[in-house]
Amino acid sequence: MRLAGSLPQAVLDDRRTPAADLLSQRQRFASYEQQLETGAYGPTWLRQPAVMALVLAGLRQQAAQGHYELLAACAMPNHLHVVLRLPLVGHEPFYRAMQRFKSATAVLANREVGRSGRFWQDESYDHVVREGQADALARAVRYTVYNPVKAGLCQRWQDWEGTYLAEEWQELV
Repeated sequence: MRLAGSLPQAVLDDRRTPAADLLSQRQRFASYEQQLETGAYGPTWLRQPAVMALVLAGLRQQAAQGHYELLAACAMPNHLHVVLRLPLVGHEPFYRAMQRFKSATAVLANREVGRSGRFWQDESYDHVVREGQADALARAVRYTVYNPVKAGLCQRWQDWEGTYLAEEWQELV
């Protein structure tokens, strides 16, 4: 998920054009990621340690309340990567859990940066990994924690204060 206003209008207009195939969709996603990683456009409130910390705390709090199991997360300056596992039975829809998270953290983050208005972009780019796709899940976790290294923000993923990795995944990354 990303901060509101973190992509230029030209990129958003391109997104509204239907992708012809899966390759086009992947190329478009790569283009969005590249735009976001540079942090050259729009707000970068997640760069502030206090905002970064409260967003990660919000993810952990929702996990502690049983809404999901948090496997990995990485707060980049203008977007957030999250890998989570929904309960197999009796869980609310994914969008509702994210809606609750965004609502709660937006209020706190806006207060921290001294502003009001939309904090998070309404939509997000989600990848679903089905039960039994352990390799795909491991790739998603690695992608998430290595994102600040790839963006040139640190040398080792462990050095980025905006990274969370569940203990059970420590040795696999």
